Parts: sequence; structure tokens; C-alpha cells
Amino acid sequence: MGAENGNTANAPARDGTWRVRIRSTTGDVLGAGILLGSETVLTCAHVIPEDGRPLPATEVRVDLVGVPDAEPVSARVAPGCWVPQRADSCGDVALLRLSRPQPAEHAAPLFRLPPVSRRPVRMCGFPDGNDDGMWFLGSLAGAAGPRAEWVQVNPETPGDVVRYGFSGAGVEDEQTHHVIGMVVSRYDDSDSVPSAERRRFSYMIPVETIVRHLPQVARWVGGEAGVDPRLVSPLTDGVQDIGFAQRLALWLRRESLAGREGIADVETVVIEDDDSDRNGALSRAVTLADRELSGGGAEEAVSTAPRDTVPPIGSLDLAIDVTGRTDTDVAKRVADRMDLKSLGDTSPLSRIRANAVPLTIVAVSVDRAHDPEALVRFMKLLADQGSRLMLVFRDGQAPGLHLAERLFRPDRARIDAWLDELAGQVTRAEGREREAAERRALLSPALNPPYTRNASALRINLLRLRDDPGLHTHHIIAKLAVFEHSVATVLRHAEAALCAADEQLKRIPELRNLLAPYAVRLGAMGAAELPELIPLQRAAFDLLRSVPYDVPAAQEAVDRFVRAVNEIRP
Repeated sequence: MGAENGNTANAPARDGTWRVRIRSTTGDVLGAGILLGSETVLTCAHVIPEDGRPLPATEVRVDLVGVPDAEPVSARVAPGCWVPQRADSCGDVALLRLSRPQPAEHAAPLFRLPPVSRRPVRMCGFPDGNDDGMWFLGSLAGAAGPRAEWVQVNPETPGDVVRYGFSGAGVEDEQTHHVIGMVVSRYDDSDSVPSAERRRFSYMIPVETIVRHLPQVARWVGGEAGVDPRLVSPLTDGVQDIGFAQRLALWLRRESLAGREGIADVETVVIEDDDSDRNGALSRAVTLADRELSGGGAEEAVSTAPRDTVPPIGSLDLAIDVTGRTDTDVAKRVADRMDLKSLGDTSPLSRIRANAVPLTIVAVSVDRAHDPEALVRFMKLLADQGSRLMLVFRDGQAPGLHLAERLFRPDRARIDAWLDELAGQVTRAEGREREAAERRALLSPALNPPYTRNASALRINLLRLRDDPGLHTHHIIAKLAVFEHSVATVLRHAEAALCAADEQLKRIPELRNLLAPYAVRLGAMGAAELPELIPLQRAAFDLLRSVPYDVPAAQEAVDRFVRAVNEIRP
């Protein structure tokens, strides 16, 4: 890979000479781009003006702004390389074909890199008034946007948020100078939010997602793929073991337990060689979770998948078959996947120790590794650094499995403290549900959408967790994480129901305050002379006194009375 551009694909970009400014034929700046090879530019599809054709034929001008004395060159969208933004905001990538080749040494090597939180990056675009380019600094914050295709980039300073002229700009990793993504959009809170509280940040499309939409780009991409070829699924066999597929998707969907110091988020699974249903479910899960592999046939696999069997895109950093591999081999695979560097000793273990990067890893056939126990101990190092691990064994009696169960056994006190914390959250959920029920009882049943109180079931499940035979083994971690998610869901629904009821109830005093001056006004006019208005007034007052309140009916009655009073001619 990378031969066409004159560099090895794993070499860093050369002083940003790959940076491209895209202009209209009249000279207006449209956006940015990334030079690939000698005659191809990567950019966002929305940068190129559409002309109503399936493949826009609009001609644009391309400037290699990082190359002194480079002449502008015309370009058009390359055949088969136009992926406009879909209704769900996915896509929005395109390749331009230059009218004449450029020096290959200026091209950018793209690089696969999982978007680990807080990784420093920089990007250069061409905002209004600065056609020569401006660098902004930021750090990755994690997956966001449509179907988690985008990655949020937080600005180093409030001013470092991309704007018009940055779309299509390369996002460069500060440490390695590899191009790891492309700017696509920005977020800015509405003007109603106080300036000091307003949130502003940028979005990028990572390289692996770009390759999913434009496989032609893979020829210019370096870095380790996320899934070993032996684990990739063709996604043609459907789901045979739905329960296990749901378990895998749930584990991949789960948020990291990094905030729970001393509790390693590790699951051990036994899948025998001849268990084709579970082996198929595992391959399918890691394929769908990978940013680069979850395109093509994955769309059909997702649309026809049984409920809750599809993991989020980008929820996996690495899936590796460790059969016959040493712990050093696996350490190298991890370090290379994350493009980790270290000073002095550059051994894989040193690179990992020097860069505590939390990953989500699936390791398959751990008991078939060259030295399973040594590999398990290496996995313990990754877990201690915050990585989430699923360790797949082929033999339920393997010594490596017993070692993993001992090494990853959580501290009793930490589990008990977690349970106490969960108990407090359940109590809070119960309280919120009671409050919501009290508020809803004041409203007409017609205004209350169906709502099930679930906190009592949470209390029962909490008691079951405290009595679980595996309470102080690593197997309890998954159960506690699932339960914590359930508590959060119940609490969120209770608070939403409470908020909705309060929004309805606050209309009652507002309507009373609206009605009162019009009643006084009617009295001053001589209500006895206007008998037709008395029933309207009484209906409004009755609806504002009657519990449960029918707020829409009260609103309508007050409006009817107010209109009638306003229509009285003096």
C-alpha cells in the first residue's frame, strides 16, 4: 500500500503538503481536501456544487496550498466516487480526479486509528478572510453523530471550532502526523444558551468510515485493520443463536466502566470449535462493530437482524485470533493498531506501558495461544489500563480460563460499594415514579400516555443480584452493568413522565391568571346584560377547578370566553 504516492503508507505526512484548497471556477473558496496519490483528492461531497446529475460534472479548481509555487489544477468528481450525504447524514464523501498529475511525494498517507478519547489533533481549513489557511487544535472526544459514523473533536480553545471553508480538511494526529480523518461538520448551541455555557465542537469522519463508503481509498491507507481476516463474517448466514448475539451486542454497546477504579471490565466466554451458531454470532458481531467492515452487505444484515443483535458501529477497536501467537505477538498487534510510540525501548510492551490507551478488544482462542497463561497476564495489563476485554476460550477446563477467573476477580468491597450505589439509584427511581404518579393523578387520563412503573421490579432484581452465587466473581460485572443501564432507563422515563406532567399542570395557574381579568372586565360591563357569556365563564372556571384537570379543554374554554369578551362592543 502507498506505492503510488511515493511514500510508504505508514510514513507520516510531509509538512502538510497534502493540504488542498478547493475553489469554484470563479475563485470562491468551497472547502478543503486531501491529496491522495498523484491525481486524486479526497473531500466531502457537500463541498462540490451539485448540478442535478447522479454524478456531478461540476468543474472546480484545486490548489496545493502547502506546496510553494504549485499551479492550480482543475478537477471533477471521479466516476463511481460520489457518496452524497444521506437522509440520516451518513456518507458525504467524494473523490476528485485532477486534470493533470501532481508530484506524488506531496500526497498524504491516510491511517486507520481508533478514535480514542483525548487524542490531540489539528486541522487546517480556509475560512472566510483567510484563503491561505488556518490551523485549529483539538482533541478527539469519541463517536457521535449519525449512527456513530462521526467522531466529535473538542476545540483546544473556544475559537478552534471549524467553520465554512473547513469541510474536507484532513484531521492530523499531533503525535504521529498521520491523517486519521476528515472534517465534515460542526455543532453550536442555539443563541438562547448563555454564551458562557454554549457548547461548540467539530465533527470528523474517521479514515475507516471513509474506506467503508469509498473502498477505492483503501490503496492509500496504512495502519492495522481492526478485525483479523479469520474472524470476518460474510454476513450471509443470518443469526442462529439470537440470545448469544444479543449478549455480544449488549457487551459492545455498553459504556466503559473506566470510572469504576479497581473493577476490570472483562468477560470470559467459552465457544467450542464445533459450535457453529455461536462462532457465527461472534464473527458477525465483530464485523458489524468495525467501522470499515460494516458497509456493503452489512446494510442488509442490519435491516433483517433480530432485535437487539446489532452492535453500534465503531464499538470495537480490535478483534484478534490469538491461536499460536505469543504475548509479544499480541502486544505488537495492539501497539501497531493504536500506532503507539515510546522513547528508548521500542518493544511492544514498552510502547503499551508508555501509552495507557483504553481499548475494546475481543481475543479469540485464548487457550490456543502459544502460552495461554502468559497471554492472560498480558491481558491483565490491558485491563488495568482501562481496556474492555472479551476473552474467548475453546475449552471450559483450560488452565488459562481458570487463571483469568482468578486474575479478574473483583475486590469484594468494590462490588459491595457498587451495589450500595445502585440501591441508592433504585431508591431515587422509586421516588421519581411516585412523584410522577402523583402529578399524573391530577391530570385527565386522556392526557396521560401509557406508563409502567418499573422501580419495584428493579428492587426485586437488586435483591437477586445481592444473592447471586457469582457475586464476587468477574461474571457479576456484566450483570451489574446491565442492571445499572436498566436503572438509568427507568429513572430517565420517570423523570420524563414527571416533567411532562408538570408542563401540563403549570398551565392551570397560567390559565387562571388569564381568565381573572376578563371576568373582572365582564363584571364591569354589567354581566346581567350579557347572559350569553355567563355559561362560557362558568365552563372555564369549572374546568380550572375540576380534578383531574383536562388542560386542553380548559385552554379551549378560556380562549372561547376571552374571545367573546373581546368581541363585546363598548
